[in-house]
Amino acid sequence: MSADISFVSTRRRMAPGRVDLTAGGERRLDIPVHAGIDGSVEAGRAWERCVWRAARVLIAECPAPRLSARLEATLRGVAVRIARDRGWRGIGTVVFSLDVGTGMFRMIEARLCGLQQGGPAADAASGGHALEVRISACADSGRRGAHLLTYGATRGEALRRAYQALAKLPGLAQADRAFLMDRIASPAFCSGLTGSQLDRIAS
Repeated sequence: MSADISFVSTRRRMAPGRVDLTAGGERRLDIPVHAGIDGSVEAGRAWERCVWRAARVLIAECPAPRLSARLEATLRGVAVRIARDRGWRGIGTVVFSLDVGTGMFRMIEARLCGLQQGGPAADAASGGHALEVRISACADSGRRGAHLLTYGATRGEALRRAYQALAKLPGLAQADRAFLMDRIASPAFCSGLTGSQLDRIAS
């Protein structure tokens, strides 16, 4: 049987006179999945591809900010059902698109990495917060496959460590360094805005 993927609405009414800066836009959420050879399947916390530039993901983080526990649990449940339906064995990722304006989501990709493969998203942030800066995605980095991964007990701590590490990281083009540091330190990003929501506020 194929997995029955539900569309869930998490939209809430705004208080009178309040402007919703996050209305509209899209969020891209990755759910890592571990599928054992014994048939057991577990889904990890949601990673969000939160900062983009020219269709390249520059920053991802886990757990995804401003994502309700109920919605994350729903996404993880759907990811588990997809993995079971496809008979996965190993580490995989199920990718969802979430419309912020409507609260509706859809599955856009499901890929199996293999028994021994997987990136930082496979096991990171089982506790605390993780931030992944994809240096290789910067146009002038010249660093194929280079990632900067920082952890913190809180999101704020992870952001501070990433900011400090970027300031000292050798070989990074000044324009890329400035862009990444400005994004991480921006009030909009620190407040939890991501993706197209962040682009509208920061542009």
